[in-house]
Amino acid sequence: MTPPYKVIPLLRDSVTGDPNKEAVMIRVEWPPNVSTGRHTHPGDEYGTVLEGSVISQDEGGEWKTYSAGQSYHKVTGVIHETKTGDQRAKTINIFVVEKGKPLVQPAQ
Repeated sequence: MTPPYKVIPLLRDSVTGDPNKEAVMIRVEWPPNVSTGRHTHPGDEYGTVLEGSVISQDEGGEWKTYSAGQSYHKVTGVIHETKTGDQRAKTINIFVVEKGKPLVQPAQ
């Protein structure tokens, strides 16, 4: 299924000292009123908002808004969701993940 936002791959490279991990960097262009749906990652995610804002919630937590210039961190395996409000947004996201696993796993 194609996501409702545009993902632009920027980098995929090995992590020094750990042959089982890789770093993946993407830019995401978010239209208004879209959501990732609940999901996890096979490693940590680090995001920075370049334009606009995104709203994110870790399972069991409160929704938090991150505006341009702010960053966030999602921990390996934690179910979370990220969405936009009524305006566009752009983010840079870096993942340090296990090689060979899908970057995103939908949550049950």
